[in-house]
Amino acid sequence: MKKVILFSLFLVFTQLDATNIQRIYNYREYKNVYTQYNIGLRFKHATPTRTNQQNAFKYLHKSALKGHVLAQYELALMFHYGKGVRQNAELARLWFTRAAKKGHPKAQDILYRFYSAKKPRYNQLSGARYSQIFRTYR
Repeated sequence: MKKVILFSLFLVFTQLDATNIQRIYNYREYKNVYTQYNIGLRFKHATPTRTNQQNAFKYLHKSALKGHVLAQYELALMFHYGKGVRQNAELARLWFTRAAKKGHPKAQDILYRFYSAKKPRYNQLSGARYSQIFRTYR
């Protein structure tokens, strides 16, 4: 009798574990934002091979398009450093901006550095030079 009970418990717990794995797989297929973000992070922090980085980009991009803030930040870092994709400062800035608008503090800090480094410094134009410039643009 004990063997039957233990065997049935074993089957029940084995079935539960299998359904959990199947549920994770289904979430990935049904585009659950949080699961895709976690899968992307696992690929990103795995052995740094080209395939792992490309898979990380694929899953983080899907999650970021749905509005997941942390995925947007991680995607911006991938564009900024060129991990898994070609390095692109404009797309990095775009994803940092999207994450910063949703309140990600590190993205806001990085955006501040982006814009403060490229601030143009205007000389105060006065006198004849200013009037000549003003006339040419009228």
